[in-house]
Amino acid sequence: MGRFVEVTIAGSLDREAAAAVARACPVDIFALDASGALVSVPEREDECILCGRCVTLAPQAVSIRRRYGAERPVAAAEAADA
Repeated sequence: MGRFVEVTIAGSLDREAAAAVARACPVDIFALDASGALVSVPEREDECILCGRCVTLAPQAVSIRRRYGAERPVAAAEAADA
């Protein structure tokens, strides 16, 4: 878990969706494990730029929460406004 950003994967995605989330992340916070499941890379979580691409692609499974300031989830709608 990052010090400033908390990444939660709370659902299963099919391989195609998991791969799409991993590819979409501009700072490589996500990867696929040996079974093709989406996982976060804990040492990269604080690199998150809060773009919301992962949340847009998999809102039912991926959650990004700031652990500072407002300490609220990053929503897909916020990402679209950025």
